[in-house]
Amino acid sequence: MPRPRGVGMMVLMADTIPIHGVRNRIAKNGPAIRAALHPGDREKFVAELRIALAGADDSLDLVPVAAVIDKWWSRAVLTANPEIEAGALADRRRLEAGDLTVLGGTTSHPAGDPEVTDPQAHDPLGHLRRATA
Repeated sequence: MPRPRGVGMMVLMADTIPIHGVRNRIAKNGPAIRAALHPGDREKFVAELRIALAGADDSLDLVPVAAVIDKWWSRAVLTANPEIEAGALADRRRLEAGDLTVLGGTTSHPAGDPEVTDPQAHDPLGHLRRATA
């Protein structure tokens, strides 16, 4: 059986979780992200990634590197799928114009927030607590 793609045995999330509606997928790694970005964004991405990598070299902390990859990966996916980016921009313009229908349906509970008015409404262990009380 072939070894999963990724860093060592760690499989990258972008390789395992399907992204619905995305026609052109982008691997969640530096070279793939750089290749998918517009030229101006490539320079910014590489600069940010190099800073994070230099910091990781000193601290051995990869969290800042992962944060840069996560930030720019979403931009790369949008760049590789311009129809999604166009839809997101259209939705943003509608929201800025005050059109809340883009959010789909109501955004408040008619009788108040059930988590505030009834603490057991969303308590996954509520049935166990009631049975053992």
